[in-house]
Amino acid sequence: MKLGQVLMKERERKKLSSEDVAGKLGIPAEKYQEIEAGDSPAETWGPLLANIAIKLETPTSRLLAESGKSADTRAGQAGQLIRKHREGRGKTPEQMAEALGISLEEYGRIESGQSEVEEYGPLFLRFAEVIEQPVFNLFYPFGLPLDKLSVEDYR
Repeated sequence: MKLGQVLMKERERKKLSSEDVAGKLGIPAEKYQEIEAGDSPAETWGPLLANIAIKLETPTSRLLAESGKSADTRAGQAGQLIRKHREGRGKTPEQMAEALGISLEEYGRIESGQSEVEEYGPLFLRFAEVIEQPVFNLFYPFGLPLDKLSVEDYR
């Protein structure tokens, strides 16, 4: 199952149009529709952000803003918070990169605020607030990772 499908089902469950949600997220409707279609970098960055939260034993929202609220997110902050939580857990960048299955260079871009987690993380957090659910639930509906769910499982 794709993340975009989860977003669509949750939006529909709340009886919101894609245009309404795009407006609440502050993005063009076309971009939101691309996300729901599963044709955006959100498909990579959502599950990766969830895995970072798991490896750091930290709520996903707290990797995006100190308060855990989307109104408090700002550019470059996710990388700083991820680094802070990694250091607090006594993990090295090398350990994190290996645990996440990405290169050290790619992990370095995340912590330096130069990755798309800076764009998509706050977007996921705002969406979660719109549907009144924890952001982590977008990536692990029913407590299962997206790759373990089928569309038929998610009703």
